[in-house]
Amino acid sequence: MDNPQMKIIFLTRAEALFLDDALTVMTDRETLMGIGGMRPLGPSAMMSAPPDLIERIGMAILLTTSTNGIKEAALEVDDQELYLLRECAQSTIKFDEEPVGFNLKRKIYLALLGDNYKESLQFAKLMVDMETDSGATKQKAKENFS
Repeated sequence: MDNPQMKIIFLTRAEALFLDDALTVMTDRETLMGIGGMRPLGPSAMMSAPPDLIERIGMAILLTTSTNGIKEAALEVDDQELYLLRECAQSTIKFDEEPVGFNLKRKIYLALLGDNYKESLQFAKLMVDMETDSGATKQKAKENFS
């Protein structure tokens, strides 16, 4: 069985604290069908996450809240965990005046779509440099990137 490819995103203090508040520990309750969380999902927790992800976020909190000068801590995640974190990262959320939702969305999508993003960005830059009113020029550029 292949291990999922792990990726690294760097969390600020505010981002790590926000994610910790937004997630609850996933548990397997014998009395319930399926997987639940330790605390009810509601205003304090948006999603349940496996304990190992909670621990990795906890380490990011410890690193970024200590007096060691670390501004961002690495969080190693796989694609499934990135999609889970994406569900918490509402783009309008601010935490300690930092736009954590917007920042997390960018970090998550860069981790998931980084290679495709670079190609799309190159194409978009080429399109900006071309005459915007020339349909034939745009069509030729599209054909070159197909």
